Amino acid sequence: MKIVHKYLLTESLGPFLIGLFTFSLVVLLQRFSRIADLVIAKSVPLPLVGKLLLSLFPTFLEIILPAALLLAILLALGRLGADSETTALRTAGIGMRGVLLPVLLLSGGTFLASLFIGWNGIPWGTRQMQQTLARIVSLRAGAGAAEHVFQEVAPDVLLFPDRVSSDGTRMSGILLSQRIAGKDPLLVFAKEGEFLPGNGSRIVSLSLADGTIHHEDLTSGAYRMAAFRGMDFHLPAGLAGAADTGDPKRLTLPELSRGSSILGNTGRGPSYRYHFHRRLSLAASCIAFGLFALPLGLARRARGKSPAFAITVALILFFYVFLAVGGALESRAPAAMVLLLWLPNALVLAAACWILWRSDKQVISLPALFRGATEKR
Repeated sequence: MKIVHKYLLTESLGPFLIGLFTFSLVVLLQRFSRIADLVIAKSVPLPLVGKLLLSLFPTFLEIILPAALLLAILLALGRLGADSETTALRTAGIGMRGVLLPVLLLSGGTFLASLFIGWNGIPWGTRQMQQTLARIVSLRAGAGAAEHVFQEVAPDVLLFPDRVSSDGTRMSGILLSQRIAGKDPLLVFAKEGEFLPGNGSRIVSLSLADGTIHHEDLTSGAYRMAAFRGMDFHLPAGLAGAADTGDPKRLTLPELSRGSSILGNTGRGPSYRYHFHRRLSLAASCIAFGLFALPLGLARRARGKSPAFAITVALILFFYVFLAVGGALESRAPAAMVLLLWLPNALVLAAACWILWRSDKQVISLPALFRGATEKR
């Protein structure tokens, strides 16, 4: 490997790590209030909160890795341009293709990391998150309760409290709904309630006071109501969704591929197909981002504020729009969904390859390309 290639890799490593840290911090700040509430108000042990955060990282990294790669290459190559080092490279006969190897190495490494996250990281994170949440519920049963919010505190059990104490264990104005297989939902209204957290093998319970139980049997047309002064409602063991082994987020890429082939457009087949192509598309975006960042980074000529962060955010939003629209069409138009998931990669790669093809061992900047296109017209 040439010295210039090692130099470019070294220059890119620092911005890449800074980008990972920055984007991770931005994502975590959105959940900071909820995490602080778990630690301070709900008294959830710090090791469990740390494990919960760790389980969320694979999903974050699926988006953060391509963004950090794009930011790193833009900053590294932009600094070369600002310090006139690209002029020195050009004088030495090293053009855009001459600095392609370190960009490809960094993009390829990020692609493999992103592919591994999509292959095994996201399923592992989803399972760990559900297990950790189940453990938190067993220790601090009221950790998921919030005022004026419907919350599925256990499989098929929906809770709506009017008021919740600071520690989340005591509530007032309670509405409880339980779905029973083959029967109509059971509704429970209570004036007050308190969580009795489980201990070991003990089932988590909800102690209710001064309430009524309502149930309508549509088959017989009978409506039944019973009043109670006190009742212990035993919550079903486990966490909502934890027993759903067919959840696409719990499946690896080969499992998603097999499930999509078997189910086709029935059942969860469209969802499996969407998640399969989404993970592969995000991994492939690392290659697209790296190649496209090459001319963008070398286009900078003067010192000043770098547009790298703004370009990174804009390109991520561009990809996200296609991912969101593709998700909305997963069951309605499967072919269009696959096309939308891969279209941004194809567009960015086509633009990057065209610029590289035009660069005959010289640095071609985007402004120069636009000027050339205008003159031809």
